[in-house]
Amino acid sequence: MCFGSEKMIKKRKYIITNNRELYEKLNMLSFTPEVILKDVKKRQIAKILKSINKDGIAIKLEEVGDYFLLKKVGHTNFNVYLK
Repeated sequence: MCFGSEKMIKKRKYIITNNRELYEKLNMLSFTPEVILKDVKKRQIAKILKSINKDGIAIKLEEVGDYFLLKKVGHTNFNVYLK
């Protein structure tokens, strides 16, 4: 049953990482609108965001001191795998 004229289309993004914190937090982005990362290097986040946002902005990054705030934009599911 569809309410309204448009259907909500969810896209899937696949991510493979070696970092346990990135793995756990990015999996949480499928359920929550934002997550906070602490012990992650900016280089790791930049590499992942480059591949995720290549088709359009799916995640916004905000840097607050030593923490990174990732905010989900739109309806996207993340399939994250730990190497």
